[in-house]
Order: sequence, then C-alpha cells, then structure tokens
Amino acid sequence: MAFLRGTIMKPSLGWPRPIRVAIALSTMLVVTAFLFQAAAEERKVLVPRSQLPPAIKKAIQEAFPKGEILRIEKEVEGENVGQFDVEIRSGGNEYDVEISKEGKVIETKRRAVAERTEGKKAREWTRDFRIEECEFSSVGVNPFFILKPGHRLVLASDEEKVVITVLNETVKVGGIEARVLEEREYVDGELKEVSRNFFATDRKTGNVFYFGEDVDDYKDGRIVGHSGAWRADKKNSKAGIIMPGTILLGARYYQEIAPNAMDRAEIISNDVTLKTPAGTFKNCLRTEETSGLDPKEKCYKTYAPGIGLIQDEDLLLTEYTLGGG
Repeated sequence: MAFLRGTIMKPSLGWPRPIRVAIALSTMLVVTAFLFQAAAEERKVLVPRSQLPPAIKKAIQEAFPKGEILRIEKEVEGENVGQFDVEIRSGGNEYDVEISKEGKVIETKRRAVAERTEGKKAREWTRDFRIEECEFSSVGVNPFFILKPGHRLVLASDEEKVVITVLNETVKVGGIEARVLEEREYVDGELKEVSRNFFATDRKTGNVFYFGEDVDDYKDGRIVGHSGAWRADKKNSKAGIIMPGTILLGARYYQEIAPNAMDRAEIISNDVTLKTPAGTFKNCLRTEETSGLDPKEKCYKTYAPGIGLIQDEDLLLTEYTLGGG
C-alpha cells in the first residue's frame, strides 16, 4: 500500500489540534472505505450445468420450464457470495436471472433486442486467413491448444466421455503436413465416434489451423457412417482457425469451411476460473461456438493455458497427460 503515502494529505503542525484530529480521522475513514471496497470486489467462477446444486436447478425449471441454459456463474467473492447468475433462452428471448444460494429467484431481467443483437449483424466472421503467407509446423504450443505427441485429455459427464489424444502421426492435406489429433467419443460406455482431426500451427503467428477430419460413426461396435468428415483440399473447402495465436475479446472466426462443416467461434472471455475433477484452472479462455449452417446451434467451450480444452458443455476435464517434445 506504499502508493497511498503520496496521496494522503499531511496536516500542518500549525493547525489547531481539533482540526488536525478531524483531518486524521477523515483520512482513516477514506483509507478504510478504500480497503473495504477492494476487499468487496466481485469475483465469479464459471459453473457447468452438471454441477448445479439441486435447489438452483429447481428454481430454473420452475421459472423457465422450457428454457435453455446458456451460461452459469457463481459469485465466490463480493457482497453476494454463493449467488448464481444464469443466462437463459426461452420463447425466443434471453434472460439474466439472479438466484440466491438457497434457490430463490432474486431478479429476472429480459435482455433488450438491441442488447442481444447490437453490432453482431455488422461484425463479420473472419474466413480469410492468408494461408499462403503462413509457415506451418505439425508440432507447436499455442497456450490453449497443444500439438505435442502424447498430449492427452479426458473429458466426461454422467453419460458421455471423450478421449482426445495428439498422435505421433501426420498427414498431408493440400501439401501441408498436419498433426493428427484423435477423438474417441463414448455414450454410456459404448463407442459412438472416432475422428481423426488434422491441425498445423503457423510459426509466425501461433495460429492453429484446422485442415479437416476423417470420421467413423459406430453402432454396436460397427462403423455405420462418416458424418461430418471434410478436408480443406476438397472442392469449396479451406482451412479455418481452431485457436488464434493472439487472444482478442470479441474475435470471431471460422473453424471449419466446407459445404457440410461451417463451425465458427467467438472469444467471449479470457479470465475464466473453472473447477473440474482434474483441478481448478484460472485465466481460462471461453468461446461461444455456432454454425454457419444453422445459426441457432450454440455451445460453449473453455480452454486452460498449458492444458487445452477443459470444458465442452457438460463435459469436464477428469484427467490429462502433458505431451512430450
């Protein structure tokens, strides 16, 4: 608190004692108020739907029986510790709902149309990334997206599990050597999908580009389809960015650009704290993902520095292994 020393007015020794005492008391009150305000500063953490307490779930269901939860935050420091702030979509509108830790709805506020749409129509989604100027590598470390062989993440919910592994394997896509990242998805213990995703990092910018994926859909242990497969070197397709090298709030970019794949992301926060079964992570990046094919589709993901994806909707990180060189 040394910076306060230069801001506190020193009473003149020539002033009467009562005035000096009054000034000293006033100064103490100002400093106390300042410290109290700093101590009461709000801090919130992101809460996955799977970790909502029963009382909060009940309050949401009673207030919005057909509502879709978009975002949940819990205040952990400040005047209302334990309070939940929930964003909900219902009946074509979006609402901000405050719920006490006991499960009582404190306030419901509908977002104005201008608040929900202002600027979004005017702001475009970046889809031209000047790939011809990039210097690609199949191995790299973007703080939020690790491309090191052996890097492994396991995310799970009550019904689903996803195992993500960076393989010691590369493929050529349009002349670019891309790292293979395998995702294995399980539902109730049964394998549902195996995808081989192709990524490369631009050495100059740190951007991680997505060059496509091969997909095998499973049923009863057998391959039954290849939904969602695409490659950047096919007709009307090109690579998108899965993770920028420079994090800018509000940045909007396409991750996939193909006739059957148009996923895109917007960076909505870079200071998220999230508790998972694998630990509590700070200074996390949060994105809102939508589809250029169906704008109504929306999901949220959270990435931790040095780890990568730690939350995908209800899926939370349960274990991880850092990749080698």
